[in-house]
Parts: sequence; structure tokens; C-alpha cells
Amino acid sequence: MQNAQSVFLKTVEELLLDGEIDRAIEVLLEFEEQSQIGIRSDIIQQAGNYRRAKKMFNDGLVEARDFKIDAARASNALSEILKDIPKRIELNQRIKGLSTFALDVPSDDHLEKIIGGKSSILRINWLEKALKASKAVCRVVCANGELGTGFLTKEGYVFTNNHVIATKEIAATARIEFNYEVDSSGNTKNRISYDLDALDFAFSPKEQLDFAKIKVRDRADQPLSQWGYVEFDPEAIPGVGEAVTIIQHPKGEDKQIALNANEVLGQLKQHLYYTTDTEPGSSGSPVFNKDWKVVAIHHAGKTKADGGFVVNAQGDVREANRGILFREIFSFLQTGKTSATSGNSGKTESFQPATETPIANPVTETKPVATPTPPPVSKVPKFVVLYDLADDAQCKMLNKHLNVLKITKKIRVYNVQEVAIGLDPIANAEKELQDADYLIVLITVNLLNSPDWFGMAYAALEANRRIIPIRIGTVDIEGTGFEKLRSLPTGNRAVADFPSQDAAYTDVVGELRKLVFA
Repeated sequence: MQNAQSVFLKTVEELLLDGEIDRAIEVLLEFEEQSQIGIRSDIIQQAGNYRRAKKMFNDGLVEARDFKIDAARASNALSEILKDIPKRIELNQRIKGLSTFALDVPSDDHLEKIIGGKSSILRINWLEKALKASKAVCRVVCANGELGTGFLTKEGYVFTNNHVIATKEIAATARIEFNYEVDSSGNTKNRISYDLDALDFAFSPKEQLDFAKIKVRDRADQPLSQWGYVEFDPEAIPGVGEAVTIIQHPKGEDKQIALNANEVLGQLKQHLYYTTDTEPGSSGSPVFNKDWKVVAIHHAGKTKADGGFVVNAQGDVREANRGILFREIFSFLQTGKTSATSGNSGKTESFQPATETPIANPVTETKPVATPTPPPVSKVPKFVVLYDLADDAQCKMLNKHLNVLKITKKIRVYNVQEVAIGLDPIANAEKELQDADYLIVLITVNLLNSPDWFGMAYAALEANRRIIPIRIGTVDIEGTGFEKLRSLPTGNRAVADFPSQDAAYTDVVGELRKLVFA
């Protein structure tokens, strides 16, 4: 039996690796019919998602790039189901081996109780309100591969995070998708897409209020009004222990809701902290109070391993998710002091390296201390890419995306590991750094464990050089000094957070391009 199980798992795994998703689904369904281990609904859901995406691609309704992303997502989901099969088989065998259970039935006087001192019983129309609110929640899809969540207002605007849609240029090529959800049969509904009017764009950067508000272009054939709109109550902020609910597109997947373990932990300045679950792709989701009124926009989270957040004025540190209060966002918009209207006619800010003077926080009104400005940038700026030899593949991928700028002589690039045989790479790198305009540092555990390369990067940081950190994967940089710098890719993400390395480096080079042509 064990050997047959291993052969089955290996067969499905090979089908997925070969891209034969339909065949893998058939084999999984056949196995479920024979074993009855309870994975049918999960398989049906992923099959519905994949086959709907495939049909839309065959009908010419979606691009090949989008279909590849959907196919990869379905393959990953099926792989997760596959990993869970041995555990389910073992559990089923245990259950079949049990005989009878002895259950103690409580006496009548203990049957009805409110547990925990607070009732969680709700009227059934609470679910109707949830479904109504959910219609106005949409998936945000950017041309650079960025995925997020947004929600529609009564005036026909969509709110999402600024780290999802950072600039007018990104807004101009982005789209929002409504109805990307699964029906009661596990089939994905028809997605309806809308373009955005980048000329009507307001925002606050990630370090401040992290929102983007963009006008949606209506369609005569699919009126925007059919999705309704969310309702706001910016002053009805839930207290500690109360629940907040988030409707979202986690990982860019079909619309989902976080209902359990969703209590508020605290509030501090513009932030609301809560335990409600989210994932990458949930950025920009509406945070609802118990009356289905939006009180905040979700934008970040930290686990214990990340160091957590300070969640209240008492300084308590907890692992939590975090939203920006609309009380502050609306106040920010009404004053006319948003970045979109404060003397630059809506011009959005591009990525700036570490040495640029930071922007004051509009909420706290504090004014940061300016840092010295390094020498002017050369006419053809020189970038030195500093990285550990173990990360050579990442450097090659970055350079592949930089090639157009290099060939057209818009930039010069020196990679510290690419030296002639016999030359000392450390000495050569120090020499090249002398006239470098920008230092790109590929942040990995390999670099941080290299006394030579990390030492060189740290020395440049202390010397106030223009530094652009690129986060490759999950690595603890607390205490290195680099945690204080704005990094790429955008949105405080790592290259590993993207569906593909091409998508990640497209984002990186897009920001570098804006830097060069600013």
C-alpha cells in the first residue's frame, strides 16, 4: 500500500512538473473517488480556477502572461494538496480503526451559555451585508506583475495601497478586476476588468499613509454601478478585543474573507493593529468593523520573527497585521496637503536612494533632519553592483534587465565579482567605487555573512553614499543600518515575493529607469 501511494504521488508530481495540469486533476479526482480522503472540494476549486483561466485564454480574453500566472498558481495549489495526502490517509486509517465513542451529555442547565463574557451571535442579515460589501472589493493587477486588492467608492474611485500602485505611470497600465471569486460549485466566475484614469490620482507614500485613490474608467457594456460600493465610518473604530473583518485577494487568488481570530490589538497614531489573517496580495484590502463599514485600509504585517509592531501608547509589542485609519486618510485628503496636490500638480515621486532627505510625516507633522548631499550624479550615471559570489545568478538576472539601458549608454554598470583572472576583486571594487554614482547592494544572507562584501557596503553606508538595497529573499537586516533605507523591489517586498524573477526585476529596473530619467 505504501509503495503504491508513493508511486501515485510521484506520478502526479511529474505531471505537474511537465505542465499537464488537466491530467493531474483527473488522476487526483480518480484517487479521491477510490480513497474518499476528503480532498474532492479542494481539487474541484483549483480545477475550476484553472479551466476557467484556460478557457478565457483560448477565447483571447486574457494575455499569455496572465494565463501562465494562473496556471502556476493552480499547479502550486495542487502540489500543496498532494503534500497533504499522506497525512489524510493516515488520519482516515486511524478513524476506521476506532470502534465506538463514549460521549458525556451535559445536563440541561448547562446547555446554553455565552462564553467569554461577550456574545458572538449575529443576525443572519450580517451575512447579507457581507456579500453586499464583498461585491465592491476587487483584485488589482499591474503590468509589472504586482497584485493587490482594492475597493470601490460611491464616487467611482478605487482605493488600494500606494505600494501596490505607486505612480501615475503604473496606474495608467494597471487594471482592476471584479467578480474574481468562486461560486458554490467551486467554479470561478467571469472576471470583469476596468482601466484606471491615471490623471485623477491621489496618494500618500508607504512611509506615511500608504494609499492610492484613482478614478475608475466606467464601461457602457459593464456599468461600474453593478458592483455597488463600500460604506465608510471613519470614526467608528473598533476597540481592543473587538472584531475587524478583511475581504481580500490573498496571493492574487480568488476573493476570500478572514472571519476567525480577527480581534483588534491596539491603535497608535494613524495605525490600527489586529490579528485578522492576510497574505501577500491582500495589500489594499478594506478593513471592516462589525457593521460592515470601512474604518481602515490594510497595508502591512509583522510576525514575532520580524520583531512585531508596537501596538499602543504603552509600548506593547505584538505580532500583528496593520491598517491605516481612514479617519487620518480623509483628513489628509481634505487639507489639500497630499503629495498629489502640494505644489507639484499631482506629480508622483520616484524611488530615491538612501541619501535623499526624507519626507516629513503629514500625520505627526515632525520635520526630519536633512542629511548631507553627495556630489552631483554623472551625465551617464555609474552603478556598482555589490554582491556575494554565491548570488551571481541574481546579479546576472538584474543585468539582463539592465541591458537595454547599458546598450543605449544611459547607464554604466560594474559588477564587483566580474574581474579578470589574477586581479583582487576587493581591491578592484574599492577602486571602482571611488567614482560610482550609485551602489546597488544585493541583500542576502550570503552578503551579510561576508566580512569583505558586507564590510564594504557598511563602509559606503557610513560614508553617506547613494545606496540602493535590493532585497532578494527573507533575511534579518535589523541592526545593519540597511533596515533604515528604502529598498527595492517596491512595496518593501523581496524578489522572492514575486510570481517570477522577471516580474521582480522588471519592477526594480522600472524604478531605476525613473531615477536615471528624473
